[in-house]
Formats: sequence, C-alpha cells, structure tokens
Amino acid sequence: MDTSTKEQTTKVYMKARERDLLFGIVLGISSIALCIYAHKISTDAIRIMDAQYFTAPGFFLLAIGIGLILMSIYLVIHSIKRGATLGWLLPKRLIARFREDKASQTILVFFYLYLYMVVFWDTIMFTKIRIPFWLNTMVFMNLVMFTFRVTKPKNIILISIITSFSVFFVFKYLIGVPLP
Repeated sequence: MDTSTKEQTTKVYMKARERDLLFGIVLGISSIALCIYAHKISTDAIRIMDAQYFTAPGFFLLAIGIGLILMSIYLVIHSIKRGATLGWLLPKRLIARFREDKASQTILVFFYLYLYMVVFWDTIMFTKIRIPFWLNTMVFMNLVMFTFRVTKPKNIILISIITSFSVFFVFKYLIGVPLP
C-alpha cells in the first residue's frame, strides 16, 4: 500500500473512532435516562399494585439499560485507547468535517425521517388531512433513494411502489395489523 492510501485509511479509521466515542457518550447518557425511567416505572408499579421489584414492568427495561451502559463504557474506552478525542466537535473543525463528509445527506435523511414519522404519520400536523401509509412510505423511500442516488430514477420509483404496497398488503391482509 502506498503512503497516501495508508494515510487515507488511517484518517477514515480515526473518524470512525471519533464517531464511536461520541456515540458511546450519547448512548451512555441515554441509557442512564432509560434506567431512571425504568426504576420509576417499577416503583410506581410497586406502590400501585403491590408488586415485587423484579416482576414490575420496568425491571426488564432496567436490565436493558444496564447492558447498554456497559456497552457504552466499552465503546468509549475502546475509542479513547485508539486515540479518539472530541476535538472534532469544535466549531471550525465541525464545519470542515461537514463539508468533507456526507453529513448533508445524513441530515437530509433525518429530515425526511422526521417528515415521515411526525409530520405525515396518520394525519398532517394541525390539519385533518389523512395521508395513507402506503403513500407516505412510498414518498419517503423515493426521497431517500434519490438522495443517495441508489439506482436509476425509473427503478427507484418501481422499488418504492412495490415495497410500500407489499408492506401494506402483508400487514393489513396477511398479518391483520392495521397500519396508520
């Protein structure tokens, strides 16, 4: 491997470690919040139903939260050992990183997901306009696939139509679960 390829590989590897560090921290904080919520559910159930702590509804969530905390600790330690820092989150570096990475595509996809799950789910917010599940899903899939230029436009439209109608058909008619 030549020097420039090795440097690029090292740079990509380091970016992944830095993202792992940030994700590990966010996962740890979120998992702590999950544990607090699970404990509250359990104590409320104990108070209301005279249940035991390990049979209360929050106990399983607490176990999951503890597992996630342990995984986040491992991820943070592993990332730091590999040289990851949070220095890339400083404003100048972050802006440069957004420009060189495909961050704009990621942000755009999260925006699409927000539209899909919040704005157009069941009814459009602040209106009584109802969007069918199959249409909402088809539009979402089209937007994501066009953003990443997955294939030819004709194929993208065909894939999204087939997938959204298949999911709708399977859930509504075969499984019997109504979709919004």
